[in-house]
Amino acid sequence: MINKARINVRVRRLKAGRLSSVRARFHGRRDAAGLREFLADAAAGRTPADDSLPPYILGLHARVRRGSARLRSRTLAAHRDLYVRIQAESVRVVTQYTVRRDPAPAALARYGKSVAEWRSAAAVCRQQAQQLVDEANQLIACYWDAVWIRAQDEGGGDGEAGGPRPPGRLPGEIKLDHTWTDLDDGLLSDRWYAPEGARRHAGPSAVAQALHILDHQAVPGADATSGARGR
Repeated sequence: MINKARINVRVRRLKAGRLSSVRARFHGRRDAAGLREFLADAAAGRTPADDSLPPYILGLHARVRRGSARLRSRTLAAHRDLYVRIQAESVRVVTQYTVRRDPAPAALARYGKSVAEWRSAAAVCRQQAQQLVDEANQLIACYWDAVWIRAQDEGGGDGEAGGPRPPGRLPGEIKLDHTWTDLDDGLLSDRWYAPEGARRHAGPSAVAQALHILDHQAVPGADATSGARGR
């Protein structure tokens, strides 16, 4: 049975409440005078480079990165024994199904129970990471709302780069990166912390092969590919 107390890994939230929203708007009004050119580029449809974003937005990006990394490390620490057990059982499953070619449904069922517990924990971790992102984006929206309105006021209503923030225009919007796409990536050491574009191992690891056997109920000798996706 899954211990929910172990799965419930928490980090400090951004707390996008009333006070934080007020602060975000304050920063937006304060920065508006220096962002006229930035807003003009955004109004023209040009996507700004990340390093050209205002410090307030970059600060939110950094807080989300730290928070999501902390979620990952705490999830791994809280489920260390489970992680080690899955690594060991993966080797046994692969050996039984691809080397000995002798299916062992009972062993595979025990392995599946361990993997299911991990996936539950990883799903909670990803939901909490998404919550961090959503709260940060809410503050980013408050910031840009204030910037657009102040720029309009200071520009005398010329409408060039001021007025209400255009719908869907949110420079610096944060999204979960590719390493959060698949729940099983946390079990694959070359994926959860791999930077964008990093090369993965040429051959599938024992864990990736065992996950493939588990999810596809592969017959002996079936080709093994990378781990399960988003389960």
